[in-house]
Amino acid sequence: MRVKTEDRRQAIVAGAAKVFLEQGFDATSMAQIAAQVGVTKPTLYGYFPSKEDLFLQVMKKVATELLAASFERLEPGKDLGQTLLNFGEHFLANMLQPDLITLRGIIMTEGRRSGIGAMLFDKGLAQEIAKLAAFLATEMDAGRLRQARPDTAAAHLLGMLESEYQQHLLGAASEPPTAEQVLQSVRDAVSVFLRGYAPAA
Repeated sequence: MRVKTEDRRQAIVAGAAKVFLEQGFDATSMAQIAAQVGVTKPTLYGYFPSKEDLFLQVMKKVATELLAASFERLEPGKDLGQTLLNFGEHFLANMLQPDLITLRGIIMTEGRRSGIGAMLFDKGLAQEIAKLAAFLATEMDAGRLRQARPDTAAAHLLGMLESEYQQHLLGAASEPPTAEQVLQSVRDAVSVFLRGYAPAA
């Protein structure tokens, strides 16, 4: 009996990501993934019990880990405006990566039918968004933002960061935005957010 290894597991996830990105979730089979990686189906199922579980791991690697690096930039006690600018630029640049846009489209198509959207949110993205809410709560308690519901404030900030790029996030834009455009969008979003959540005079 072969011993499971982390290297083999990561190779499977990388190979699965390639197939999912090319064919989508519904059209991809475990047999195709096994062929892409060069393992047998029993070996593949030994690592991942279902296609849904494997897709969740692909999303965790491609999306959650990328976005986690953005949320790690939230450091309480430092200049609030600059911290939000650093976070926003990193977050939006990651959200606009082609692979992430493709995977987001797969989730929008398959999420409700298969339940993978809810599973992905609960097991990854919700935890990262909670970090933003906790950061904003700390800033509210310190008097640098007005008191409000931190989870709502987090949703407002993330929504404003993405607001100018719905066409891109839906995969309908012909050209990606430039780094300068992304930076200006982040500056505008953070400026509006800080004005809206400014502490009472």
